[in-house]
Amino acid sequence: MTEASRVSAIDPILGLEDYQFLADAYYGSGGFKDGNYLVKHPRETPEKYQKRKELAYYLNYVAPVVNSHVNPVFLKEPEREWQENKLFSTFTEDADTLGTSLTRFMKRAGLIAKLQAVAFIVIDNAAEQPGNMADVLKQRALPYVYIVQRSQVKSYKTNKAGRLIELTYTVASETSESGQAALETWTWTTSSWTCLHADGKEKTGDHQLGRLPIVPLYAKPYEPGKVLPQSEFYAIARANKRLYNLCSEIDELIRNQAFNILTYPMGESQTEDDVKEIVTGTENALPYDGQLSNSPGFIAPDSAPLEQLRQERKDLITEIYRMAELSHVTGVETKNSGVAKQWDFQNTNQVLADFALNCEDSEREIARVFELWTNTRVALYSNYSDEFGIVDVAAALDDAGNALDLNVGGQFDVEVKKKAASVYLADLPEDRFDAVMKDIDRQAEDAQRAAAFTEEV
Repeated sequence: MTEASRVSAIDPILGLEDYQFLADAYYGSGGFKDGNYLVKHPRETPEKYQKRKELAYYLNYVAPVVNSHVNPVFLKEPEREWQENKLFSTFTEDADTLGTSLTRFMKRAGLIAKLQAVAFIVIDNAAEQPGNMADVLKQRALPYVYIVQRSQVKSYKTNKAGRLIELTYTVASETSESGQAALETWTWTTSSWTCLHADGKEKTGDHQLGRLPIVPLYAKPYEPGKVLPQSEFYAIARANKRLYNLCSEIDELIRNQAFNILTYPMGESQTEDDVKEIVTGTENALPYDGQLSNSPGFIAPDSAPLEQLRQERKDLITEIYRMAELSHVTGVETKNSGVAKQWDFQNTNQVLADFALNCEDSEREIARVFELWTNTRVALYSNYSDEFGIVDVAAALDDAGNALDLNVGGQFDVEVKKKAASVYLADLPEDRFDAVMKDIDRQAEDAQRAAAFTEEV
């Protein structure tokens, strides 16, 4: 390790199987689909375990909470401005050569980044460059992007400041109909690239970028140099696995204990075989020896273990939302304190705002690499919305009503009404929303004229 840089092997906090587990938890695949994530009971027979795997169902909370950290950020199209540049304009419409717009590509990268803590965006250039602009645009011979996931990374280097200066990863060069992929191992440095094919053939070359053409998109702010942080959703995925097992245990208990058991006192002349031949049901009569002091009856299993498991499941769901910074969502018991609820909303908005800033920074870095590849000027301005509409509408309207009850009047009432309208009518088209605001002003002016006229009279 030189003084100017530091080499890092892969951080062993999470292994490759852990990232596969995260993907399974998000998509409901793998062990959640075939039941292999169910933990076998110590004395459970293979037959019963197999039956339990067949009946298992997965209540997926990982996907909704991850999506809730990504979808609001991309609810509105980001504002982008750049210098006139036909190449970059084409790039924003087709960023990955598959017809994916830059916004949709960033959302896909953002989803991977949130689930795995980081997504690496590689900005490569077309190998063959036509001699004129028309052919470049027609053939799309310009830079393109693709995503490298955490599980594909083999090694990396950072400088003393923590900036990434080398990355080695594997990527599929082609995939057959059977699903078999031919892998390539790529290594990028600040001045060169190397591609090692699965057949042992190696290609290498230099680039004049002076930097790594790779932009990490992080899920949240991390310490510089922490290239591969642990996913914030790993603990949630583990909790969802426990929830998966809880549901199976509850289902097993219900199937084994749901039905009451008939007790039948036998007379002196009766045997167990006689009782076994008794057919019970709503259409049958059940005769018994009337001289016996005890009549047939039903006994029910103790419901306490089932209720305990159900309560644990409910508590676990609440904890999943809390860990995901979503303790205010529907389905979770809300706090009585209005201040606590406001804090929850503010905390969630801050998490989303931080991620939006990360997306802005990553887009600007992508544009800088694009400039270097094409020797053109882009000067991208990217602005993601920091208003995510995560407000308690009912609480906001109650606050507005309480404020109006103070009878302050004048401009105070006007501003309160406008604030209430902005919350309740947030999804109204802009022209109609503006009309509502003007109507509030007009009503205030009419009230002032009426009050002035009354004083004159």
